[in-house]
Amino acid sequence: MPGIDAVTDILAAVRDRAAASARFASLALEGERLRCRAKGAEAEAWYVVDRDGGRWSVALLTPDRWLSESVEGDMLEGRDSAEELVDDELVEVGFANRCGKVRHFRDEDKTYVFRTDVPLDGIGDVPAAIATFLLAFEAAFGQLGDMGGGD
Repeated sequence: MPGIDAVTDILAAVRDRAAASARFASLALEGERLRCRAKGAEAEAWYVVDRDGGRWSVALLTPDRWLSESVEGDMLEGRDSAEELVDDELVEVGFANRCGKVRHFRDEDKTYVFRTDVPLDGIGDVPAAIATFLLAFEAAFGQLGDMGGGD
């Protein structure tokens, strides 16, 4: 398990790659997590990279029920799972691993969450892999519902 300095260094490298993509409205390191504000979403929404149970994870968070429902509704209507949508983006960029289960829930802060672990098995450059996965996750979710890329 990486120490705090290693976690901070990894998150700083992920932040730099995410910033270079220009796909987020803003980025902020907050302790041991990176918060990336969704660009163009109809309501407040954030992509978050952090450690969850000793594993790196990426999540989409929003306090807005309607935004969460619009994302979920688009997946149901299109009959593609969140995992399939993220996998499509990962294949496009040549990422070796596939997306695991995306959990959708409302947390104790009453925030709607779509969260998955970053599959890092066999990956050498962890910061680059996490950044690539974050961008694939954003590309998949950014086109759903009222996230800005949909109709």
